[in-house]
Amino acid sequence: MARSNPGTTVENEFERVLHDRLLRTVFQPIVRVESGKVAGYEGLIRGPAGSILESPDALINEAYRQNRVAELDWIARASASRAALAARLAPNDLLFLNIEPVALTSHCPPDLWPDIEEAFRKFRIVLEITERSLDHDPRTLLEGIARQRPTITGLALDDVGADVRAMSLLPVVRPDVIKLDLKVTQGTPSPEAMTVLHLAYEEVERTGATILAEGVETKQHDEVVRAFGAPLAQGWLYGKPTDDPTPAEEHEAHMSIRSELGLEDVRSPFEVLGGQQISRAPRDLVRCLADEVFRHGQHLQPPALLLVLVPDPQVLTKDHLRALSEMARRQVMTGVIGVGMPPEPAPGVRGSQPHDPALDGQYAIIAVSPSTAVAVVARQTHTTQPDFYFGLIHDRPRITTAARCLLRQLGPQPASG
Repeated sequence: MARSNPGTTVENEFERVLHDRLLRTVFQPIVRVESGKVAGYEGLIRGPAGSILESPDALINEAYRQNRVAELDWIARASASRAALAARLAPNDLLFLNIEPVALTSHCPPDLWPDIEEAFRKFRIVLEITERSLDHDPRTLLEGIARQRPTITGLALDDVGADVRAMSLLPVVRPDVIKLDLKVTQGTPSPEAMTVLHLAYEEVERTGATILAEGVETKQHDEVVRAFGAPLAQGWLYGKPTDDPTPAEEHEAHMSIRSELGLEDVRSPFEVLGGQQISRAPRDLVRCLADEVFRHGQHLQPPALLLVLVPDPQVLTKDHLRALSEMARRQVMTGVIGVGMPPEPAPGVRGSQPHDPALDGQYAIIAVSPSTAVAVVARQTHTTQPDFYFGLIHDRPRITTAARCLLRQLGPQPASG
């Protein structure tokens, strides 16, 4: 593979890499901690050897700078698929592939599809999304996940613990594999690391997800991982990235990949009430109840999210917006959905555009954290009536389903967020 010329620019080299499909893939083993046997591999992308874009970080940073992330992602996926097919991997081996959320809803270039289709049919594919990218564009992320899930074995959340704000989406995304960031694996047992571990295992208990520890490079790291009880791990102690992987030795780990999906997704929060008793009340009473949930949500500690759906913008006061902005500064994810809502109704607070008519006449306040899940959801009885049907919910699966519905309405992260 040709190296870049010494005087070439980053822009020209990036164009060369994409145009000539010059990405390459190496594979790092993922092991079952208890037995030490290889359970699968993660495909890691590299640029041309010796190139100024050899490192994956340089590639993805330039892709974002040039707004060509989806294009790079498909080429990377095809490179990994082609390399896996050419390697000695066995059918049904577990193969982790990194993916950028913005590419999840895009279409594959025709010349890349045959290799990807064959690899996805032959191997058990787990798509990895980095935790840092979770809160960038919730709408695109969740739409993409819904599109991809039927075609893959599982969804992994990478670098868990690197960004406390993104961890608020952990129960909403419902990953099948939770990959602990190396700061948790390699660091001392700090309060921050213990918080991450606590949240991860709370999700494991709730959904059946699998913990995978990253960055295991020494015997001491291995002892920490065993103490954590992580079933899977990867790192240089178990094997460096290679372009010549052998078939997996341990297939038992495959059995625990798929987590429970819970309730079916809904088009509006009110639908999560289902057969639950629904009350009817005047608008003012429902607003008072919503304000109580809102006040409760103001005391949430991150990782947490507070989402607001309003039937009209006038429902939100300056005090509401000020409180939401303050929560956003504390790294609580905040969002407001409603007709005419700007992309950033207050500093750091996300708005929704365009508006989904399925949410017309509905009112909701949803507060979710590891220790809290509460929501009030309401719908106007009639467009000419001030009354609302409503319900107060404390059932976490219903609340996270309602939250997922509203997160699909939020666009990219505000520039000031």
